[in-house]
Amino acid sequence: MDFKLKGGMPGMPQLPTQLPTLLFVLGGAVCAFGCLLLVYEWLLRWLVAGVFLVVGCLLLMTAMRAKRMLG
Repeated sequence: MDFKLKGGMPGMPQLPTQLPTLLFVLGGAVCAFGCLLLVYEWLLRWLVAGVFLVVGCLLLMTAMRAKRMLG
């Protein structure tokens, strides 16, 4: 039985080495997007409308497939 004491607790998955860089990039992108929303408030309106359009289209496609499966 081999225990890696440097890598964390046994049985737990190890963290990827690129995780801090990925989190910094995502955090910076989210902060920049928040600043854009503060300056351009119409962007939020378009984003919310786009989310509703995507969800509505997914529901319609699911309904069409269900109708085709049921006959």
